[in-house]
Amino acid sequence: MTEHQFGGAWTELKLDAICYYLECYTKALSQKNFDLWYVDVFAGTGDRTNEKLTGGLLERQPVQWVTETLPGSAKRAMNIRPAFKHFIFNESDDQHNKALHALKAANRSLDIEIIDRDANAAIGEIFSRQVWRRGASGGARAAVFLDPYALQVDWATLELLAKTQCVDVWYLFPLQDVTSQLANKLSGVGPKQKKLDQVLSPAWRDLYELPPPTSDLFAKTLFDTMIPEFAADERRNATKAQIETWFKGRMETLFPYVSEPLPLFTNINQQKFSLFLAVANPSAPAIDLAKKFHRYVMKNYGPKASRRMSAH
Repeated sequence: MTEHQFGGAWTELKLDAICYYLECYTKALSQKNFDLWYVDVFAGTGDRTNEKLTGGLLERQPVQWVTETLPGSAKRAMNIRPAFKHFIFNESDDQHNKALHALKAANRSLDIEIIDRDANAAIGEIFSRQVWRRGASGGARAAVFLDPYALQVDWATLELLAKTQCVDVWYLFPLQDVTSQLANKLSGVGPKQKKLDQVLSPAWRDLYELPPPTSDLFAKTLFDTMIPEFAADERRNATKAQIETWFKGRMETLFPYVSEPLPLFTNINQQKFSLFLAVANPSAPAIDLAKKFHRYVMKNYGPKASRRMSAH
C-alpha cells in the first residue's frame, strides 16, 4: 500500500468539519433530486498515515510512537450518507494516483472517475463539460474540495468555479505560506511576485497599504520618524488576521457568499490554514442553506467548540 503521511490533529478537525457539512448538503439536496457530484483535486491516496504518541501512566503501557492509517478526504466523502452520485478524484502524483485506481476497483458500484492532472488544469477540464453549462438552472450540483499543501490553487481557478453558479467550494487557504511569501518591504518580494499574482491576483499589493493594527500604530510612527528612509518604501504592516480578512474580501468579489474562516492550528498553536466555504449559486435559498449549515460547522468545530478542543 502506498502511504500518504501528512497533517496532524488539525487535519482530522478539517475533515470532520467538511464531512459534517457534506452530510447536511447531501441530505438537503437529495430531497430535491439534484444530480450530486463530489470533486477533490488533491485527493492523495484515499488514506493518510499519521503518527501518534501512545501509552503512559494512565494507559499503563510504555510510551511509544505508533503509525495509524486513517481515511482521507476521498474515502470519507465516499461514505457520506445520503450518498453523492458521482465522484471525481484528481491526483498528479503517480503512486498516489495508482492507489486511487485501486480504490475505484474496490468500489465498482460507485461512479468514480480518476484523473491525473495539475489541480488547476483538472478544475478547468471538469467544469468545461456540458453537464455544468446550464449553471444554477441545471440539475447538477457539486461540492468541490481544494486542499493544497501550499500555494497551488490559482486565482483563475476560483474565478472559474464562481462562474459555474452551481458549486459549493471548501478552500483550505494556505495563510501561513502566503504570509511568509510577503516580504517586509514591497521591494523585497522580488521574483515571488509572479506566484503571488497567480494565487492572490495582482491585488495582493494592497496589503502593503493597510495600516498596522492600532496597538502597533505608535511604534510604526516612531520608527518612521527615527528612520525616514524606510518610511518612503511601502512596508507590510498587515498581520495574519488582516491578511485573512483581506483574502475573504477578495473572494467576495467572486462568490455571492463566503463564510467566516475556520482557523486551523498546528501543534505549536500557530495558525497554518484558513478553511473557507464559498458558494457560487447566487440564489437566496441556496445561500441561506449554506449559511445555516456553516453555522452548524462553526458551532461544532469552531475555535470554542468542545469537539475542536478535544482534537488537540
